[in-house]
Order: sequence, then C-alpha cells, then structure tokens
Amino acid sequence: MKLHTSVLALIGFMAAPVFAAEQTVTFSVPGMTCASCPFIVESAMSGVNGVVTVTADAETRTALVIFDDAIASAEDIAFASTSAGYEAELMSDDGNS
Repeated sequence: MKLHTSVLALIGFMAAPVFAAEQTVTFSVPGMTCASCPFIVESAMSGVNGVVTVTADAETRTALVIFDDAIASAEDIAFASTSAGYEAELMSDDGNS
C-alpha cells in the first residue's frame, strides 16, 4: 500500500501546475537626483509586462519592484529603467523576499 500511495503522490506532483511567484526586488538607481526622477523610473519599470508595483524613492535612490517572475525578470526591469535614462542595478538580496 505504501508503494501505491507513493506512486499516486508522485503522479499528483507531476500533474500539478507549476505556479510562478511574485518576487520583490530592490534596485539601486543612483541617477535619481530630483523630485521628478522617481516618476520617470516608476513609469519605465511599470511598463514591463508582469510588473505589479514600483515604488521609486529619490532620497534613497532606490526602486522597490514587485513582479511576476513567470512573465518578467529583474534584468527586463533594469533594462527598461536604463532605457529611460536611469541605470538600475539589482541590489543584493538579504533573504527577505
């Protein structure tokens, strides 16, 4: 009976859909130096398909981004910001995402 249960569990695991997770990452955006800069960064990053929210802060020169990792990647988001004139670099993860 144990073998039968194990096989059923394995089949169930294999048939289960794989779900993507929302990821939260922080980018360093050193070029944000004025009050309007965060709006431009937020607009650029939000334009990436799969991005859920972006909160950019000129004071800390960072952007906090929540995105669906099945649709977008951190590289896509950084590229969008860089294309808008604001180089963005993924900050190291301290295991808090």
